[in-house]
Amino acid sequence: MIKKIVTGILFLSVMASFATSETKIKYISPNNDGVKDSLEIPFKVSDKRIIKSWKLVIEDEQGKVVRTMGNKVALPVKVDVKGFLKQLVTPKKSVEIPPSVVWNGAMDNGEYAPDGKYFFYFVVENDLKENTTAKFPVIIDTKAPVIILTQPMDKIFGEGAKADFKIKQSGSKEDNWVGVFKNALGNVVRTFTWNDKEPENFKWNGSDDISHQVADGVYSYEISATDRAGNFANATITNIIYSAEKPVTSIKLVGTKYFSPKTDSKQKEISLDIVIPVPEESTGNKLTSWSVVITDLNGKVFKEYNQSQSELPPSQLVFDGTDSSGNLIPQGKYQAVVTASYLNGYVPAAIKSPEFIMDTTKPSAQILVSDKIFGGADKPNVKISMLDETAGKFAEIPEWKARIYNQENDSVVREYNFGKYLPEFIVWNGFDQNGKLAADAVYKFELSATDMAGNTGVILSADDFTLDTKKASILLSASEAAFSPNGNKVKDTVTFVPVLKDAAGIADFSFEIKNSKGETVKTINGEKSLPASFVWDGKDSTGIVCEDGMYKAYLSVTSTNGSSASVETSEIELDTGAPYLEAVAPWAIFSLDGNSSQDKLPISISNCTDEKLWTASVIDGSGKTVKTYTWNGKVRTDGKDEFAWDGSDESGNKVADGKYTVVIASTDNAGNSFSTKLSDITLDSRETKIYVTAEEEGISPNADSVLDTQQFNIRASVPDGILTWNFDIRSENGTSVRGWSEKDSANLPSSITWDGLDNDGNVAEGTFTGTLNVVYKKGNKVDSVSSPFICTAIPPQLSVKTAPEFFSPDNDGTDDDLFIRLSGTSKAMFKSWSFVINDPKGKPFWQTAGSSSITERIIWDGLSNTQKNARGFAERVQSATDYPYTFTVTDTLGMTSTVTGVIQIDVLVIRDGSVLKMAVPSIIFRSDNADFKTKSEVNNGIDPEIAANNERVLKRIADILNKFPDYRVTVVGHANRVTDNEAEETEDNPMMWGPALIPLSGKRAEFVKDYLVKQGVKAERLATEGKGGTELVVDFKDKDNNWKNRRVEFILEK
Repeated sequence: MIKKIVTGILFLSVMASFATSETKIKYISPNNDGVKDSLEIPFKVSDKRIIKSWKLVIEDEQGKVVRTMGNKVALPVKVDVKGFLKQLVTPKKSVEIPPSVVWNGAMDNGEYAPDGKYFFYFVVENDLKENTTAKFPVIIDTKAPVIILTQPMDKIFGEGAKADFKIKQSGSKEDNWVGVFKNALGNVVRTFTWNDKEPENFKWNGSDDISHQVADGVYSYEISATDRAGNFANATITNIIYSAEKPVTSIKLVGTKYFSPKTDSKQKEISLDIVIPVPEESTGNKLTSWSVVITDLNGKVFKEYNQSQSELPPSQLVFDGTDSSGNLIPQGKYQAVVTASYLNGYVPAAIKSPEFIMDTTKPSAQILVSDKIFGGADKPNVKISMLDETAGKFAEIPEWKARIYNQENDSVVREYNFGKYLPEFIVWNGFDQNGKLAADAVYKFELSATDMAGNTGVILSADDFTLDTKKASILLSASEAAFSPNGNKVKDTVTFVPVLKDAAGIADFSFEIKNSKGETVKTINGEKSLPASFVWDGKDSTGIVCEDGMYKAYLSVTSTNGSSASVETSEIELDTGAPYLEAVAPWAIFSLDGNSSQDKLPISISNCTDEKLWTASVIDGSGKTVKTYTWNGKVRTDGKDEFAWDGSDESGNKVADGKYTVVIASTDNAGNSFSTKLSDITLDSRETKIYVTAEEEGISPNADSVLDTQQFNIRASVPDGILTWNFDIRSENGTSVRGWSEKDSANLPSSITWDGLDNDGNVAEGTFTGTLNVVYKKGNKVDSVSSPFICTAIPPQLSVKTAPEFFSPDNDGTDDDLFIRLSGTSKAMFKSWSFVINDPKGKPFWQTAGSSSITERIIWDGLSNTQKNARGFAERVQSATDYPYTFTVTDTLGMTSTVTGVIQIDVLVIRDGSVLKMAVPSIIFRSDNADFKTKSEVNNGIDPEIAANNERVLKRIADILNKFPDYRVTVVGHANRVTDNEAEETEDNPMMWGPALIPLSGKRAEFVKDYLVKQGVKAERLATEGKGGTELVVDFKDKDNNWKNRRVEFILEK
């Protein structure tokens, strides 16, 4: 006895995850969104006895049972489709225990259980007793999290007062809200979370998750939450443009870039203007660090200024040339480097000042005098050679000066201004600045220069030289060493001044000009007296201008006492050829913004003559020279016939944007001048930013006037000065399917509308972006890409699959559930969907719907969730009846697809007390008759399709009955009343209701009996009965459902 009790104990187990602790409560949301729509409960029974039945019971918080699920009837599994009958003749065995049981949230009345807390438990009965598990909680929550996200009117931020992007949002309290900012590629750059609270308003300053500033571009914001039941909610803001007005650091030199500390120079220090922006406290940003370091061009640091000395950076810095230890730094080239960092994570790129030069060395040169004494006939001139010693100097020397002075009284007789480049030598003929012969005396040559750093060097000739003209009877000076008889009134002539020291009278004289070959080209003869001067206009004796070349003047004199003397000058150059070159720039506009391929103005030089001095001057719009370049010889830089202006002034600071002119000029020793200019040079350093936004997340160019086109909005910080632009619609592999360019519009449009068609006029299918490429005349190349979007004209593609083929929800344990698999594919997102099963009259019988996600797997038990029977329970499908379904999906682009089909219900065998019953309302007779005659046979016949279905159903019933010949079958005919008059059951009344119902239903039962006999069912097993409208299943006044009253029932008894 004890053994039987023990073996009779049931061991029920439910997975440990369903513990009763509140933290283990399961949540479901049967709202057909594809996430946690049902509760799957692992189930296991350990018992050696026969399990007669099991059931899952769902109770609400008040203990009321809302749903019972189980093996329906305590019958064994049958072999055939209608195995309910076989259970009466087969040995008993346990019912099948499923590995898990699924509750989809529906109650016994077919409705979904309202949100709230429920409890579930299992009840299992063997052949001795009934056992019950503990109760486990489950919460139904079909309400998605609530989010209200305000769409801002202005989506551009990052500049000035709009340094932050304000997010205004509110919503329900959830375990976890997540807000993310994404770039145009969809990558998350910043994440915000709110745990166990409502989402809050906040500001985004454009920094990413590691506190670095994001790149300028187009962004989106999405906030989302998934609650414990899997309900999801989200909201987005698209096309947010971040165009940062980042704190701009700058540094420039004030005044000269040269200095010479701790010397006699007045330029003992360098002044720097510095800009390191300090944000206003109200912005929430803050300068966290700053520094200014003095480095050489190799990056070696000599001195640093930073926030440890002052919290606020200086606006001006004076550098005295000493390092951090107070020692003088070496001569050379240096820069100041500015760095800063901000609380919002922004770190500006290090900014370098223009180079500044420290030079403490005085200018120096070597001087060599050819003769100690000159002035006689043999040595009429002295040659003074010069060589500058600038190899170790860093500061340029803008001008060399020289003078010849009387050593005895310091009186200056001759001064020279050599400019930037020293000549190799000069020749002094003893004449002073005014062309008069200087006094015989001892002279010195002094050379001096002050470099750009203020260092002044004075160099004296080591040797003095003596002018001694006592032995010279005649002297001749020339006013110019070179001249150009070209009529431009600049050095058109050269003047020769004779000086006669012999007191005797002049008998005659001869003045001649000879070329370098010794040929006389001009002669002037005279008697008795010398002219005060001879002026040569470069012409020969015939009045023709001589060829360019070197010439000398000769003067010979015969005195009245018979003596003679002669003198000649140094070589004089006749030069009528002006300097010349050709200058070309590849572009007339350039930029210093650091993002241009034209970041300087290169100027190519060709056919350049060799001159003592070439100058190139950069002149601004007001006529002020901002930068000067010089060359000795040819215009050449680093061995190439070219030079370039980098947009800086003499101090190395960047000049202001505007119009400039470059003038290249030279004047040679003979006074010939040349000048050429490059005009309308434009410097434009405006920052070029371009943003492209797509208005729609997807379009469907199908001419339905719903999202047929995509509009791209274009925002350019610099809309002018564009050389070329190209806007392309590109697929995911980068292929352009449609494009526009400057050929379509010279000006960059502010918006472009795309109709979704490719270059061939076909709808472009797939995911696309709008890409813009702009090339500016100033060399900037800017690209911008919109967020991806979908383009498709293909509506959702749908399919519905059901199993089993014949669905029989009659609680017999076989094919009681219909498995419905819904599938839909679309390039766009789904907006809404519905699956509706209608009854034979077209009224919704069972329906479900959802939003973005389709519930792919539906298990339907044949109960209605829209119709109830007389007892208030969910209506069950009718036996042997077709139920049409409609599956409809609408995507976010407004395209809708629909799939229809039919669910075929098999003949249902229902246990009713001790008998089995088959009720079939789908057998349809000819009106007021008991036959299946069709319209082709009689006027009021039924459709052939209906007749064929009647025969199909009856053949199916015959098959079932023939398998079990031991059962007696009563065929019962039922009808639907049309009045409240009881006489309708027994009396014919053609005017009111037609034939009496009970006799008519009896005849119809006889007709069915006869048909079954023809199908092989023995007549002695069959009986008939006509009940007319005495056993209505629904109110005959219910026009939507009274069709169920017209039925044929089959009662099976042993």
